[in-house]
Amino acid sequence: MSNKLLDHVRTITLHRDTAVLDRSVITSLLELLHLDDVRLVEICRLDGELYFTTTAWSEDGEVFGQDQLPSDAEALPLTAYAGAREAVETHGIVSDGSAGQYHHWLPVHSDDGPIACFELRHPSGLTTHQLDLAAGIIGLYRNYRALLEDSQQDTLTGLANRKTFDHSLAHFLSSASETPHASPERRHGETHDHWLAVIDIDHFKRVNDRFGHLYGDEVLILVANRMRRSFRQGDKLFRFGGEEFVVLLRHVDAAGALATLERFRMAIAGEQFPQVGQVTVSIGFARAAAGASPAAVLGSADEALYFAKANGRNRVCQYESLVEAGHLERKTLHTEAEFF
Repeated sequence: MSNKLLDHVRTITLHRDTAVLDRSVITSLLELLHLDDVRLVEICRLDGELYFTTTAWSEDGEVFGQDQLPSDAEALPLTAYAGAREAVETHGIVSDGSAGQYHHWLPVHSDDGPIACFELRHPSGLTTHQLDLAAGIIGLYRNYRALLEDSQQDTLTGLANRKTFDHSLAHFLSSASETPHASPERRHGETHDHWLAVIDIDHFKRVNDRFGHLYGDEVLILVANRMRRSFRQGDKLFRFGGEEFVVLLRHVDAAGALATLERFRMAIAGEQFPQVGQVTVSIGFARAAAGASPAAVLGSADEALYFAKANGRNRVCQYESLVEAGHLERKTLHTEAEFF
């Protein structure tokens, strides 16, 4: 058992991607504890309330991650997930065997509060020794995840940083043709298009020059917070640098991507920022086709953004629509590897 456990520890700490880490720790829990299934939910605080979203889970021995979620998956109030809520509130393990299958919930806390919860399902219930082992593995997961997030997050906004974006975009493009894991009924009519959107705060230099960098930083933080509330749990959010942000939108058609980005643009324009007042954003987005090079997709979205900036700002422009209308010239999307 000790050698097998050490092998799993080595495997868990081998990864440099939190999504892969999530799936790896679930695999370890399944194999070491002979579980039926495992579910991992992310916990976040929105407008003072705790919400949860599924980030990884197992089904019949196969492990799935966020990329396999259906496109309409969304954050739900933690009050709707009784076992996880109780575990989070008590900072301890909660067990329930009333449904014929034993469920154990183990919370994950950081210094800032709850960040996740594991649900372990076992046919007859885990022993105290097994629960201690599970808690140890999850403690390792918590500590290693904290180290990864320190290196992957933008320190000001808490969004993923530019370094993480480079790796995430390559993975995003490789998964662009994958089907979300859901029932056939949920998959019927599901679109598999992926999109990359570049968001730029209009006249941000004026904000810093007139009000100072302290208020400029607050604008960046509030825009990032609005992004978290505006996009779906499977969409990836990044601070690209300065006043520029990037969103990777998954499994949505062009009309849906445009509508989502327009809602975000209007939400920003309708918000009153402390001392600064109104702030607007310009957005360019492009299809992230499977096999396209990261540089080509980012370049297309950038071209659409520049067009939005040059034509009044505070608007959303799609690269493909601009090409079709003759405003931009289409460029060949190369498929060979490119590096940033």
